[in-house]
Amino acid sequence: MKANPSRTRIWRSQYLPSIELVHGVSKIHSLPRHFHEELELGIRQGDGWQFNYRGATYSVPPNTLVVTQPGEAHHADCASDRDCTYRGLQIGVDLLQQVATEVAGRKTALPFFSMPLVYDRDLNTQIVQVHQALEQPISQLEQQTLMGDLLAQLILRCAENPPCQAKLGEERQPVDRVRIYIEDHYDREISLEQLAQVANLSSFHLNRSFSKTFGMPPHAYQIQVRILQAKRLLRKEWSIEQVAFETGFASQSHFGSHFKRLVCVTPRQYIQDSKNVIDFDV
Repeated sequence: MKANPSRTRIWRSQYLPSIELVHGVSKIHSLPRHFHEELELGIRQGDGWQFNYRGATYSVPPNTLVVTQPGEAHHADCASDRDCTYRGLQIGVDLLQQVATEVAGRKTALPFFSMPLVYDRDLNTQIVQVHQALEQPISQLEQQTLMGDLLAQLILRCAENPPCQAKLGEERQPVDRVRIYIEDHYDREISLEQLAQVANLSSFHLNRSFSKTFGMPPHAYQIQVRILQAKRLLRKEWSIEQVAFETGFASQSHFGSHFKRLVCVTPRQYIQDSKNVIDFDV
């Protein structure tokens, strides 16, 4: 993306080293013919664009996912009279291979995506939401869980000859061990790989089993446990800044947004309202 480089950002997360992310805002999106060593996923929001790939030119509608195989040359052009947003992810082949193997429950070939354009609205929405989440200071566990689930859905919905998912069994004891581990270490950065080792399951299988058993994925359970502890500390008149740090949130604003989402009031409101004790004997 050459136009307006001051409004283009490229970054990697320390918790997702195999993934490079791109976020750009511009009227013109123009790239010469090139290729990547990773699988490339890209969505342009606001206007369509032209994509040349495998000897064909595609007119890509806005909000449509474009999937480019590693090593395949392509180029893109778009000119619009308004600012449009481009979101891209470049996925390392080792990670893609790992997720495909975990989905199948056995060693499997690197997924191949024969169709470059994906018109799956739910999947395209999921990609945008994950990309937006990765722009925020979310936990290691949340980053890895969101990305793992996204890649699994991409493989299952879009790959040629997708693998069959390994069946879920009765994993109550393994996921209970994970639940206890999260509760005992709620204030720490925990990786999905650590939890998989606790359960002796693959990361993908753990995420599915935990969600089936407890109604939410491990990262959401971690956030819930952190908020419950935060409520206890706020009632003890700890400062909001102290509570955010003590419960493992990356920042006070990050803590506040999760608290408001789950409790329906801000931490400051909660401090005030928790003082309202009704004496029914009066």
